[in-house]
Amino acid sequence: MKAKKYLVNTLYLNDRPRLSLIVLGIIGSFPLVIFMSYVGLHLDNIIIEKAWLIALILAFRNIYQIFLRVPIGQFSQMVGRKPLLIAGISCYTVSLFFMSLAYHWIIVLVAITFLAIGMSCFWPVLFAYIGDIEKENIGQLQGRVFQGTDMGTILGSLLAVLLLKTFNVELQVLFGWGAGISLLGVIFMSFFLPEVLQKEDRLKTDSKIRSLGKAFTDMFRNLIKISKEKKLRFIYLLQLCIAFLEYIITAFFPFLVVSKGFPVDTISTIFWISAGVLIFFKPFFGKMVDKFSYKIPIFVTLIFSSTMLVLMVMVNTLPWLIVIYILFSASSLTSYIGVNTGTTIESKPNQRGMALGALGFYVSLSRSASTLTFSPILLTNEVSAVIEPIFIATTILILSAVFYINFFHNFLSNNDKESKNKFLTKNKK
Repeated sequence: MKAKKYLVNTLYLNDRPRLSLIVLGIIGSFPLVIFMSYVGLHLDNIIIEKAWLIALILAFRNIYQIFLRVPIGQFSQMVGRKPLLIAGISCYTVSLFFMSLAYHWIIVLVAITFLAIGMSCFWPVLFAYIGDIEKENIGQLQGRVFQGTDMGTILGSLLAVLLLKTFNVELQVLFGWGAGISLLGVIFMSFFLPEVLQKEDRLKTDSKIRSLGKAFTDMFRNLIKISKEKKLRFIYLLQLCIAFLEYIITAFFPFLVVSKGFPVDTISTIFWISAGVLIFFKPFFGKMVDKFSYKIPIFVTLIFSSTMLVLMVMVNTLPWLIVIYILFSASSLTSYIGVNTGTTIESKPNQRGMALGALGFYVSLSRSASTLTFSPILLTNEVSAVIEPIFIATTILILSAVFYINFFHNFLSNNDKESKNKFLTKNKK
């Protein structure tokens, strides 16, 4: 058993594409965790008593991506994966640079614009890259990549704790340090990351720029086309629930922590401890998806994740809050591995970029909806005053949606079986 584990680890170290993915996960998540942990609190410092505006600005991160993910995913099928992955982490770096200068909410909006472009280039293309180099153990490789993202989360969170707690700096200084370190990562990956998309799997085009423009103009037509495929449509419905739930935590969890009386550096402490615990289990989560397929793990983890929001509201001690956040993160990650694996398996190699781009579209659509859904109650209330009802309402909403999707899927499956049986009976006669 030990020999097999050693062989697997050696394989990853000697396999440059797979090792590059793990390193890319570190470099990609480092600036992202710094940005998303503190952008809301920084907005709260510069926008006084306008919680609705904070929610709207946070929603723009995902609104932009609604129109970017499908065309960029399709474009990666033409130019390859590497250029867009490098562009993604470069945009992360630029977004942190703007945050270091953000003394007005308009500059924060510019930073969020670059972050949205970066995420649109990074995440769909990253999972397409995984599909290009792995055909069987897709979930397990995703787990390895998420080990890398955990390492980046730990490093970003520890930097935040060091600067905010030990040196007592302002948030702009933290963003500036994050931008500088992230730039070094961009330079390194420009040389280290190999291209993996084979020529036979690329879409042929005479002009890449013209093709990119066409990808934008045909975005909704391509989205409708790929969403009509039954198996992918089912995955996209589940992704709507997963992303809605996950972004409620991303956007509002820092406010929940502060509302319980903890200092702002506690947020980073929770994140790095959680990442440090889960980093050892990520390949196991991927193996579960590979073993049981993607449907059952997604349904189970969605129900489990939803109940964790209620427990987050109920507990008031830091150790229990950390435990619950770890459980939520593990469950949410397994859901994401499930939908990514399902999309990769159910899509053709020459449409994988677009299929994962469409998955990203539904992620962004749902995340935008998650923030905007609660904007009306933020018009007349502070975030801290309504944070608990937001978490409880989200739990009820997601559990209801999961029940409906399961019922709808079983209904369609039974209808298909009845139709096939009638067809076979008719032919026999």
